[in-house]
Amino acid sequence: MKTPEEWMRDFEAKIADAQAKAAAVQEGLATAGGSASSDDGSVTVTVAPNGALTDVRLTEAAMRKSHTQLSAELVEIARKAQRGAAVQVAGVFEAVNGAGSETYRVITEYLPPPEEEQAAAFGDRPPRIAFNEEYETAAPPPRPRPAARPRPDEDDDFSDDSIFKNR
Repeated sequence: MKTPEEWMRDFEAKIADAQAKAAAVQEGLATAGGSASSDDGSVTVTVAPNGALTDVRLTEAAMRKSHTQLSAELVEIARKAQRGAAVQVAGVFEAVNGAGSETYRVITEYLPPPEEEQAAAFGDRPPRIAFNEEYETAAPPPRPRPAARPRPDEDDDFSDDSIFKNR
């Protein structure tokens, strides 16, 4: 059986270890993120560690592309950047907890698929990207009219005084 001093030393060591791991995760996540560019360098996308877009850069060459080509390229490049960020985040947790940890398993379970798997899923066709005009085939249904408000009963107020007058 441990003495109270031994128990306290073990407890403090566990706390110090948890603090060191938390600091390592925080530092790793602060530097994680992803960036990807098109083959011709005309489109660059940068994402945060959680995959949220933080920057999109388009050159003049990108603006000469058709809207369908540019949007498909943006989606593809954003997906690459997001996968890069996710791999970095997984690497942070692998370094801290090891590849066999439950945390690492959960994080890697949700990694976006590698490009090869993505290509196999879509074949030769790119993922479908739709624009607003493609969805505007029918007019939206009319909004329901609001219910009419009942008129105030004029017999309720018998005075000529306004509630806004100063007395």
